[in-house]
Amino acid sequence: MKSFCIRQARYLMIAMLFCSFPARAVDVVSADFQTILNARSDAFAIWNYAGNPDIFVFDFPGLTLQGRTFNRAMQLTEQFNEPYKHVLSMAELIKYLEAIRRNQANFAFGHDFLVSELVLFFNLAVKDKTEMLPEELALRDFLLQQGLMTSWRGFYRSQKPDVVILSIPQIQEKHDHEPRINELARRAIFTHEMAHAEYYSNPYYAEYCRKFWSEKLNDAQRSVFQKFLSHYNYSVNQQELLINEMQAYLMFTPDPNSISAAKLGITEEEFEAMKAAFRQGRPPTKLIM
Repeated sequence: MKSFCIRQARYLMIAMLFCSFPARAVDVVSADFQTILNARSDAFAIWNYAGNPDIFVFDFPGLTLQGRTFNRAMQLTEQFNEPYKHVLSMAELIKYLEAIRRNQANFAFGHDFLVSELVLFFNLAVKDKTEMLPEELALRDFLLQQGLMTSWRGFYRSQKPDVVILSIPQIQEKHDHEPRINELARRAIFTHEMAHAEYYSNPYYAEYCRKFWSEKLNDAQRSVFQKFLSHYNYSVNQQELLINEMQAYLMFTPDPNSISAAKLGITEEEFEAMKAAFRQGRPPTKLIM
């Protein structure tokens, strides 16, 4: 009981630190990929990727804090299948997570958003008078402070809709309801999310991925990815989402706990052949595959 209380106090302190940053100037540090990947800290950090200033990386010292910041926005943009889009209340989110046997910590291990998607999230919350978490309000204030969106007559407008917001967790041991994040997992999460950023920000690469999906993969292979992604509750009726996730999982998620031939339900030979076909087309990107 004592150790549990100590851990809870630690998370409360981190949450207070995180939620306090809108009250002052945000310290955003420019850094390259390796610097961000190798960073080790118990403090929340925001990085501006040196290779593309339109990419921000939120680096969290705990999966629950990351989840409280982004889970509802992620559910709206990637898993919402109802005709009327709205931001889930916390009660609805908890019910949803329980139904898929997840929690705030393990619902997603990393996140990727366009600013335009986050603006939609906040506008829907305002429209429906959905109560926001402190972490979500901190995210909102960051977007306002950075001039990525503005407030107008009670609603929000994108100023830089194509800027990308990513999030990754720090390395941590397993505790409470949070799984372990080791060095391989952090690398896989970061490279996966950076692949999404590349898809969003490099139109030539995005078009290459669309052609690979439609012309290089056959119907059975596309179905394999649809089945794989549906297992993780992605909205498989969104083709652009499927293509984006396909390229990130296939080429930029070097962790067999996340994706493997067995998880896809195919042979190792076919799995490697798909990767080889992707490389052989010479995708127009500087990402290392």
